[in-house]
Amino acid sequence: MKKQISTFPFVSLSDRTVSQVPMHRQIYEKLRMAILSGEIPSKSRIPSSRALAVQLGVSRMTVVNAYDQLFAEGYLDGKIGAGTFVASELPEKLLLTPKTPTVKTAVFSRELNLSRQGSQMAGDLDELMREHSANRFVPFQNGLTAINSFPFDTWGRIAARWNRHAPPPTLVEGDLAGFHPLRQAIAAHLKSARGVNCEPEQVIITAGAQQALALIAAVFLEPNDEVWMENPGYTSARSLFALSRAKLIPVPVDKEGLNFKAALESSKNPKLIYVTPSHQYPLGVTMSVTRRLSLIEMARQTGAWIIEDDYDSEYRYSGHPLASLQGLDQNGRVMYVGTFSKTIFPSLKLGCMVLPPDLVDVFTAARMLNGAHSPLIDQAILAEFISEGHFARHIRRMRTLYEGRQQILIKEVRRNLKGLMEMNADNAGMHLVGWLPDNFDDREV
Repeated sequence: MKKQISTFPFVSLSDRTVSQVPMHRQIYEKLRMAILSGEIPSKSRIPSSRALAVQLGVSRMTVVNAYDQLFAEGYLDGKIGAGTFVASELPEKLLLTPKTPTVKTAVFSRELNLSRQGSQMAGDLDELMREHSANRFVPFQNGLTAINSFPFDTWGRIAARWNRHAPPPTLVEGDLAGFHPLRQAIAAHLKSARGVNCEPEQVIITAGAQQALALIAAVFLEPNDEVWMENPGYTSARSLFALSRAKLIPVPVDKEGLNFKAALESSKNPKLIYVTPSHQYPLGVTMSVTRRLSLIEMARQTGAWIIEDDYDSEYRYSGHPLASLQGLDQNGRVMYVGTFSKTIFPSLKLGCMVLPPDLVDVFTAARMLNGAHSPLIDQAILAEFISEGHFARHIRRMRTLYEGRQQILIKEVRRNLKGLMEMNADNAGMHLVGWLPDNFDDREV
């Protein structure tokens, strides 16, 4: 039986008329230290926000804010109908976990009888574990959403309705391409927000952008097929395409985005071209309209397929967002990839692909064979969240929040790191690039 703590006798607040530390921050700090010290054991059930508020003589929202921060950082877990518990594995333990043994040598690979892909995946595990742990717990990690600003009350009400009154068909496997009302909601949203030109039947629901890229690799790539990749670019995409034994062609990025004319000097017939045109990762460049149109025309001439990873497209702080590559494409050469992990919350493994009509059937079959389907209940909740306007309102609020945070970060960098780092404002996205002097080694810093 899990230990239940009904009160926190060791939690006391400073004189609120004297202390400059907000009360919710005091509660957060004291609970965090009590958890780390073992004073509150792992897996212990903690008092409700209402009960602790009464004990401390503060408003319930003050305690809720403290709990939200502890949830976001991984110190607390919640279970519907069961209450709130101290996490079984704390963030500090995850970050200090000894490296998992990986398959580094050919001898060890032969002993396990792994395939070439299996050996490569095992060899990449250390890096993948670091990325996974960092994205969950370390401040200033790229793409980690402000979870405590998400409207969980609204999401929870929709979830409660579906959990109480879900129609029987929703509880079994439905459309092989994903929950149709969600495909309708996504098609309508993308048409309005991103200029994507599609029907709901062209939308396929995925378990995130990474699954979409895996499906694309499975459908298209043979060994030695050429794939153009932004350089620098998204590491996970590069690793995934490498598993298919594709020949990866690094393509430089300039102030207008992917400089594909440089790639044409050595690679004439790419099979796939992977780009993040809305907010290039990691440099933050937005691909110009001229470059977009030229890239689409080049794909038409060579028969290449463009993968448009619409990373960070939702957060634009000045000017109007440029039309998506998919919306500009008149020849059916663009596959649009999107995810909700940067706009809802990371653990919601939901994303989408928008495909040319001729590709829908083969990708539907690939999705079915892949088997990593998001629960239909989650798809139904998201469909309602979008169609009722909650998603659009949330994006508007977060756009304001992230723009403000960007301004604060730049101000503090310029004040505290003058001469060490140069950082300028960006008109989009959730990350900024800090530039070090030429004689500095970023690894040493």
